Amino acid sequence: MSRPKKSVRILLLLLGVVVTGSLAYAFSNARKGYEPRQPILFRHTRMAGAPKMEKNAKGEMVNVGGFGIPCLYCHTMPYKGRHSTVPSTAVCMNCHSTVGLNREWVLKMKEYWDRGEPIPWVKVHNLPDFVYYDHSAHLNAKNEKGEPKLALVKDAQGIPMTNACEHCHGKVELDEIVRVKNPFNMQWCLDCHRKPEMKGPTDCVTCHR
Repeated sequence: MSRPKKSVRILLLLLGVVVTGSLAYAFSNARKGYEPRQPILFRHTRMAGAPKMEKNAKGEMVNVGGFGIPCLYCHTMPYKGRHSTVPSTAVCMNCHSTVGLNREWVLKMKEYWDRGEPIPWVKVHNLPDFVYYDHSAHLNAKNEKGEPKLALVKDAQGIPMTNACEHCHGKVELDEIVRVKNPFNMQWCLDCHRKPEMKGPTDCVTCHR
């Protein structure tokens, strides 16, 4: 075989490896960055973010930050069942039957309420049907000392996470629009299960039932 032909074959082989690797990476992280628009604007920065008091033009102290509403007020079931659940219209109207009635998005919410219809929220974090995932099993998991495993997880700066939900979903209270921040693929899950502080099961039947 002549040297030019051999060089071409090597280049084609390398190109094939690069393309295959790129496709594999893309498909394994297919949902990362997914950021759907919801039927009603819900700003997590305002609802779940930390309060921030400032003086307005009249010299009055007003909250320009968030209301610090905890995740479990709207997503009620993660410690009790498989699913975290999205908020029902009734949960939203607990506050908005008397608050923010002149806001456009509250009026739109009330239209669903008056019609007796659920708000068609778009699910952001959605695993494939062949994956079994139980929120309660993860959030209630304890170590040898009886401490929650997820509460011990630290962020990149070594600071303990105060909200167990952050481990998978990130700091949604800083998001105007919630998006998928982690790969949520098999390797990502296994990497977490294999951490010394987690000691999670890695049998196939744990997630594929």
